[in-house]
Amino acid sequence: MDGKDIDLRLINIDAEKALLGCLISDEKLVNKCIDKNLKSMDFFENGYGFLYDLILTLHENKKPIEPISLISEVKKVGGNIYASAITEMSLTAIPSNINFYIDEIKRLSWKRNLKDRLESVIDELSSADDSEISEHIEILIKESKNTDEIKNMFCELAEVKRVDVNDGLQLGFSELDNLTNGIVFGSLTILTGEPSAGKSTILNQVIANNLMNGYKCMIYSGELTSFNILHWFMRTVANESDLKQFTGKNGIYYDVNSHGEHEIRNWIKDRFYLFSEDNHASIENLTGVIDYLAREKGLKLAVIDNLMTIENGSNEEIEKQKKIAKALKLLARKYKMCIILVAHPKKKDRTEKYHMHDVSGASEVVNLADYEFLLTRTVSDNDDITRMIILKNRITGNQGIVRVLKFDVTRKRFWINRDELYRDYKYSQINQISFEKINDEAPF
Repeated sequence: MDGKDIDLRLINIDAEKALLGCLISDEKLVNKCIDKNLKSMDFFENGYGFLYDLILTLHENKKPIEPISLISEVKKVGGNIYASAITEMSLTAIPSNINFYIDEIKRLSWKRNLKDRLESVIDELSSADDSEISEHIEILIKESKNTDEIKNMFCELAEVKRVDVNDGLQLGFSELDNLTNGIVFGSLTILTGEPSAGKSTILNQVIANNLMNGYKCMIYSGELTSFNILHWFMRTVANESDLKQFTGKNGIYYDVNSHGEHEIRNWIKDRFYLFSEDNHASIENLTGVIDYLAREKGLKLAVIDNLMTIENGSNEEIEKQKKIAKALKLLARKYKMCIILVAHPKKKDRTEKYHMHDVSGASEVVNLADYEFLLTRTVSDNDDITRMIILKNRITGNQGIVRVLKFDVTRKRFWINRDELYRDYKYSQINQISFEKINDEAPF
């Protein structure tokens, strides 16, 4: 191809070089190229296509794929390549991006081939009759469909790997976990409830339980400041020995002492993330952060509190809700993680019974959810009762079930069974270090 005919938009030499570097760095990646049917003719740079064929030959002959053996193979066929060139390829490669390199090379190869066919048809237009032109057009239509992309859109059902359908996270309330089998990986959960019903406290306990079990978590709150999120979390998590009694203008209250705060901060470091309140809470920003943390940090639980505080952008409110619900469900499935989305309930009379579609906004939000939990709180002169209702449970089918939650003011915890009230989340076991006794001052 002459220089004037080269369309730089249809070439990515860097991707071709990086792919070869990946194969030299990790020869097991050759199997990915074979699985995706990558051919030497897909390379624009003939020299790179030639090296790719030699790498395949080494692989087929069960010889090591590394600089010395590759240089030897090049010399056997009368070629020449410097070791520094091979080393440079390895340095530019990021093995985790191998699928991108393969797809990029194949996509551009397909486009170059299609461009050549179009140019050939145009050259023949002046001499071809109508039937020949129609035939050429039909061929072009067929060739314009990237069969490799289509092949990637389906799979053999018989080859789907078995997974544990009950594998997931625990809520931390044994009766609820027994009814739901926890919340499975790849699921979207809706938590709805009346104002002041205790949603934030429940979420803190769910997060703490999963941090204790070794899973990384993230939270976004559109209503609380960063410090309030941290303070309320520490207050719920702290063991009784790390709570100190204070006297304020409204009477006696409890807060975390300096020892407890220090240990909890160490415990959550690089394990519990917060969407920064300084950033716009757009759909793109929120999903971008979740995607990054899941991909780079192994995030397994994301809590979005709440649906109404996410920015609309150019979307109408209902369209925004549909879009965020779909995006969150896709992320949950892609990374086999759990996402909890807090949503406001529709206003109802106290005598009316709640239904799963009594979430304010788009019905698609509930339709996409695998679980839906409702918190209600009934306050009277004699009682203050909180109930958790399972409104939807796609996994085990146990729904429409109510459990009464007791609340302990000192521990700032809900509980059904007493062990949940006194649970030690084991934050003090991260670093076994000693602390010098200091006098705590009232934080307020």
